[in-house]
Amino acid sequence: MLSALTSLVVLAAILSPTLSSAPSFPDLSSSVASSPLSPDLSSFKPSKLCTLKPLGRGKDDTPQVENAIKRCGHGGRTVFEKGRYNITRKMTWDLKSARIDLKGLLSFEPKVEEWLQPENTYRVVFIQSQASWFVVSGSDFVIDAHGSGGVHGNGQPWYNHFTHTPRNDGDGRPISFTLWKAKRAVIKDFNIHFPPFWANAVAESSDILYDGMYINATNTNPEFFNQTVVWNTDGIDTYRSDKITMKNWDVTCGDDCIAVKGNSTNIIARDFVCRGGTGIAFGSLGQYANLTDYVSNVLVENVKVLRLPSRVQPNMNHGIYFKAWDGPVSGTPPTGGGGGFGFVRDAIFRNFIFDRVQTAFQIVQNFGAPSGDVPVTSKVKFEKMRFEDIRGTTNESTIVRFECSEVAQCSDITFRNVNVTGAGNGTGVKDEYICENAVGITGLPVPCGN
Repeated sequence: MLSALTSLVVLAAILSPTLSSAPSFPDLSSSVASSPLSPDLSSFKPSKLCTLKPLGRGKDDTPQVENAIKRCGHGGRTVFEKGRYNITRKMTWDLKSARIDLKGLLSFEPKVEEWLQPENTYRVVFIQSQASWFVVSGSDFVIDAHGSGGVHGNGQPWYNHFTHTPRNDGDGRPISFTLWKAKRAVIKDFNIHFPPFWANAVAESSDILYDGMYINATNTNPEFFNQTVVWNTDGIDTYRSDKITMKNWDVTCGDDCIAVKGNSTNIIARDFVCRGGTGIAFGSLGQYANLTDYVSNVLVENVKVLRLPSRVQPNMNHGIYFKAWDGPVSGTPPTGGGGGFGFVRDAIFRNFIFDRVQTAFQIVQNFGAPSGDVPVTSKVKFEKMRFEDIRGTTNESTIVRFECSEVAQCSDITFRNVNVTGAGNGTGVKDEYICENAVGITGLPVPCGN
């Protein structure tokens, strides 16, 4: 067991100094590329072993799951055999020096109205008061789903329900899998099927490695074919977290493939396929007037952003985009707000392919602003970003749309070896590059910005 714990600590030690002290992103990426994807657990000798099998259709597996984690979640190993485990209520796992082999699926009952009651979920993710039904906390643990296990969110009843009920932030739709106050953990070969809301969130956590994640949020109801009814099914949202590495993800969703939210630092996302939705997102930022949202040292590389057949989902809004709230406060969170300070800096995006996205690169800073032609006065600044080795197509003629704040202008943004063509290519319609309140924008085929 000491060997296993040592391996976990070594993994964190390898990642942590590299991320915090790297003088440049080329050094960061090369050092992380050579780091191990998971600790060596070959000599792991747990003090306890718990093994579970599903009880069967119609039976509640929640008590046996909770009891196993209580017995073996500290210093032990818990093995879930293949099959579906019926989960009927909110659940937390507190793990310390533990290994979980989750070969089966935790299937959360699709009782929509019951889950929407505030007492039936946890509100540990502060931003927008989001709900979670499955929260894992602790330190020095591995959850290996072996490519077969994970979470089944039974999302179709949720998708149906919210075609006639308005969606709002903080309305109680649950995050499928939340890491909260976790340290030195590995999540490996994990599946999330049909999440009703965000598939993953990592909040107030550090030194986390996600290696292998498959997410599928797809509407199967023919009544809603050719529509987007799987909104807010983000692949993952990071918040108040440091040293988060995500590798080898395949995400089919109706919203952000990745959403890097406030106070996320030293984030690496590598080898992603994003199918449908709204692409790679930063934000939203600046929603809380009394808080500062900062995002720094981010590397996103080797990403395909692919449009799905319109029958499955017509939505494919962006390649990479950034969103911030306007300067004046308009309402209160979770649905309103604005006026918060913040920044995004030292971010690199490289080796992307865009397949018919609506807009390739976008910065929008007027969340919460009144409609009409009004000045953008967001207090969130975007600076020191690089876009490298990116190719593909858009469905519109606009390639870059940076609508930055008059108060905090966008600056020092470099494009290198970027070849993205618009829908008008070959028809005489020129590609469009818009850079408002932006300085130091270099590498585009035409001048852009001040």
